[in-house]
Amino acid sequence: MATKTKFFTDLGFQSLDSSTVDGDLTVTGNFTVQGSSLTIDSTTVSVTDSMFELASGNTTSDIIDIGIYGNYDDGLSDGGASEFTGLFRDATDSTWKLFDGLEIEPGNTVNISGTGYAYADFKAGDIEATGQLTAVGPLSLSNLRMDADQNLTTTATTEVDLDTFPLLSYRSAKYHIQASQGTNYHATEVMVIHNSTNAYFSQFGDIYTNTSLFSLSVDTNSGNVRLRVTPASSSSTAFKISRNLLKV
Repeated sequence: MATKTKFFTDLGFQSLDSSTVDGDLTVTGNFTVQGSSLTIDSTTVSVTDSMFELASGNTTSDIIDIGIYGNYDDGLSDGGASEFTGLFRDATDSTWKLFDGLEIEPGNTVNISGTGYAYADFKAGDIEATGQLTAVGPLSLSNLRMDADQNLTTTATTEVDLDTFPLLSYRSAKYHIQASQGTNYHATEVMVIHNSTNAYFSQFGDIYTNTSLFSLSVDTNSGNVRLRVTPASSSSTAFKISRNLLKV
């Protein structure tokens, strides 16, 4: 009958060669790996920490990409090569990018010019942007610029600029406009287009809770198309707008 024993050491244990543990290994203290590579072949990895740090030594420059990636083989690559997909912050432009199809495994950087590299499809529910949101993909969405809400509060009863955009860059725009004045509210949509000399607009879906709070006009001025608003009274009126712009 085999005898089971335990090995105890008060001063720690040092091995000058590789070691193998056939059974489970439990470390009750900290576990530090000082080698250059850590390989985990387990099928399940569970981490209690809710924030996982990458590129911890990247503190003095910005020349490496930061992200995660995995590999797959859908049989669509050249010569049946394994492909890589992932999400990373591109150090060249400080932009997060979701990709797949890449046939070159990422190192410290992702080769965006590598064979098969493509932006991956992304599906989500609501998306909220606090700045410019640019999309590239089907339906020539690279020609579309979507801006988050812009705000204006005024007591003027004369015409003021509600928004402008450069006429050399964009041909048309669609606006959603909301105005608030106390408990009175007014919303409308507007389409704007220009021919490099004159601007034209169509207003639709106009609706308000009590009385109209503003009127609109458009023109061109100093290389810009201007959407202009004339408030109906000198009471403080708050405007919020969102817009979609299509390039020339």
